[in-house]
Amino acid sequence: MAITSKEINLGQLTAELGGKGLIANYNDPKKKVILAADGVDLTDAELDEAIKNHVPIDKSVAKTALLNKLGITAEEATLLLS
Repeated sequence: MAITSKEINLGQLTAELGGKGLIANYNDPKKKVILAADGVDLTDAELDEAIKNHVPIDKSVAKTALLNKLGITAEEATLLLS
């Protein structure tokens, strides 16, 4: 288990740990509780190290950059996906 005030992208952190399942409680933003899901082999030291090295990607910025790269608007992307 780890407790952090750091901004965390849980899906990204899970991927950074090789897909090891995590669960989290963000009720207190200054004391986010993150731990391995039941049956997941992950030590507290491994989790602490992963959190220390974690740099969350802002999905909205990444989406905007991708739309710009593709040269389409969000509305056009929505139309393509519907």
